[in-house]
Amino acid sequence: MNPLTRRGAAPGDEAFLFDLFRVVRGDEFALTGLPPAQLDMLLQMQFRAQSSGYRSQFPDSDHEIILVDGAAAGRIWVRRSPAEFVLVDISLLPAYRNRGIGTALITELIDEARAAGAPLRCSVALINQGSLRFHQRLGFAVTGQDEVYYDLERKP
Repeated sequence: MNPLTRRGAAPGDEAFLFDLFRVVRGDEFALTGLPPAQLDMLLQMQFRAQSSGYRSQFPDSDHEIILVDGAAAGRIWVRRSPAEFVLVDISLLPAYRNRGIGTALITELIDEARAAGAPLRCSVALINQGSLRFHQRLGFAVTGQDEVYYDLERKP
């Protein structure tokens, strides 16, 4: 078996995707000081809002589950168009980080965008300096920023 594969996200993946969201974003929301039950409700609302927002903003995109040795390890969401490729989101469970998985997936996407002659764009939260460094190591440059996100681009 190929240790790193992907498959399309399906409705049956919602529980995994919410758990992934909770692991990736939970610490940010924990700073609110809400009791656990209210924090869980807030995380569920934010997860639904993010998912709905991505689907409406990027309707012709590919949302895939990342599998390592057949186990769900994360997700990658990409919109491909002739004008640009957009890495909407990539998230990995902590047990799968720092193993070269993200680098392999993004490198593959860079190669695909280059072959299409399109830039690869994404956004990284200002508070996520590790992700910013990761993307910069792979050749992304900051092209702008607002109060929350850096805009990044990798030219073809």
